Amino acid sequence: MRALDIKKLSVQYHTERGVHRALRDMDLYVEEGEITGIVGESGSGKTTAMLAVMGLLDKNSTVRSEKVTVCGEPPVPGVNIAMVFQDPQSCLNPTVKIGRQITETIRARRHCGRREARDRAVELLDMVGIGDGKKRMRQYPFELSGGMRQRVVIAIALACEPKLIIADEPTTALDAAVQAQILRLLKKIVEETGTALLLVSHDLGVTASLCQRVYVMHEGKIVESGTVEDVFYDPQDGYTRQLLSSAKQKRKNCGSPENQVLFRMEHVTKEYNTRDGIRDISLDFCRGEVFALAGESGSGKTTLARVLTGILKEDKGVLYYKGQPLDQKQRDRSRNKVQMVFQDPYASLNPCLTAGQVLEEALRAADIRDGSQRRRMGTVPARDNAAEKQSRSARRRDRKAEREARRKTICDMLKRVGLTEEYMEKYPSELSGGQRQRIGIARALIVRPELLICDEALSSLDAVTQEQILDLLLDIQREQGIACLFISHDMHVIRRISSRMGVMYGGRLVESGRTKEICSDPWHPYTKQLLEAVPEADPLRARRIRSLPLRKRTADKEQTGKGCPFAGECGYAMSCCTEQEPETYTFGERAVSCFLYAEKYSGRRDRDYIMTSQI
Repeated sequence: MRALDIKKLSVQYHTERGVHRALRDMDLYVEEGEITGIVGESGSGKTTAMLAVMGLLDKNSTVRSEKVTVCGEPPVPGVNIAMVFQDPQSCLNPTVKIGRQITETIRARRHCGRREARDRAVELLDMVGIGDGKKRMRQYPFELSGGMRQRVVIAIALACEPKLIIADEPTTALDAAVQAQILRLLKKIVEETGTALLLVSHDLGVTASLCQRVYVMHEGKIVESGTVEDVFYDPQDGYTRQLLSSAKQKRKNCGSPENQVLFRMEHVTKEYNTRDGIRDISLDFCRGEVFALAGESGSGKTTLARVLTGILKEDKGVLYYKGQPLDQKQRDRSRNKVQMVFQDPYASLNPCLTAGQVLEEALRAADIRDGSQRRRMGTVPARDNAAEKQSRSARRRDRKAEREARRKTICDMLKRVGLTEEYMEKYPSELSGGQRQRIGIARALIVRPELLICDEALSSLDAVTQEQILDLLLDIQREQGIACLFISHDMHVIRRISSRMGVMYGGRLVESGRTKEICSDPWHPYTKQLLEAVPEADPLRARRIRSLPLRKRTADKEQTGKGCPFAGECGYAMSCCTEQEPETYTFGERAVSCFLYAEKYSGRRDRDYIMTSQI
């Protein structure tokens, strides 16, 4: 019996602008105990199809089908089918601790007591890679990083004990190492319980590593299907070939960095408690370069970015702009110089504003900060004389000209990010995840910043759309000579677009240097683990990540705050690694925070000794 059987599924949306056919005659099935994938660009109808199966579409939609069954029965969310959503923040209650959200699901499914539900919740959190589950259960969603929230959502889905799990981009917010663990976990669940898994993803590497069969969607239709090997090695449809070609693109030309340092961080620390945040970070960002920052969710990448933008105030250390220390007054003046594209596009956009209003608001704010908007304060003019009428008429013409200029600027920016003028009138709820991310990118670029921070800006985009956005970002970066801090867990993208990179773990910068050198010859044990876990868009090569062991965090290390943050998971750890944190050791352009590179612990070296990787 098939775990999921769909025949002739169609979905239409009824809007003020007419009827939009989002899905057309979709046929799909998933066998019991099978992992099947759906790939396609953002807006192709993947998530719409899954929401239709779950019965979660809005009232303005019409769903028609010949058949939709789960193990021969109608799908019942939380009973025989569960879904892991793409955006964990939107499906977790921000006012309820995560422990209660998990245990409520367990008790509803198992009809058990509170103690048994709490024990099961801790077990599930441990299964999805969240250590110290008892502590985490007492936290609210906003206290967790994006990746941790995603793992909580996976735990809630597993608590339902369903016959079919629909995973809609389940590893979007996770770094390669944690992603490998989650994929192995999902594979293990399918093998041990017989639960079927339908994986919706734009990441062809994830699909290749996990799935047995795959469906390719484009513009609301399935254009190709078959075994993963057949589709990846011998694609028949032109769109499938384009998708695979985009995933295998080589390094892009990201321009040559200039010698001028725009922003510099020296020994910057921002702590939320004894372990979270960032500690002793020193970095510089040069005009015209793309600097990439990699690391697992919760390692401090976003905290670093928010300190740079001024959203957070550092506890220690100094920030410099063009060689001058930044105080609060100077930060306010230079706020337009640093713009950020956030990881979660829906949470960063006002749901009550259209895309055009969002961009216009950014332009108005930039005018106010730059002092270029005219002040309309002064003495009260004389009553209705000819000069005053002429002045009012001139002001109206100026305001009209400003509105027209703003509209033209907004339209041009929308086109640059791959959207048409009609998107000006659309609200965030009417856009797909990828389209919302493009609006976020447009909002940041429209004020012409000197440093653009992209915090997982491509995490919700398919391979084809990623290429378009990367081309856009790099074109603007070369044209305007801006610096770009590119934060990502996607090592494929980092390898292709950045000239320098840093790797973060546990709030520390564990390694930095030239991207090409780090990716080909990692020095820090965590960097090596991160690179080895990256799945390729090749079924045979990608499946090697299944052999990676599930990592276990040591709770005592987090509580004491002593030692190297990676010591509990490092195969090269020495006794000193658990007692004290390593300094940062610099060798030319490479810097690494590991005792393997300290003379005190690795032995004296000759004066002419050239340091190489010690792992």
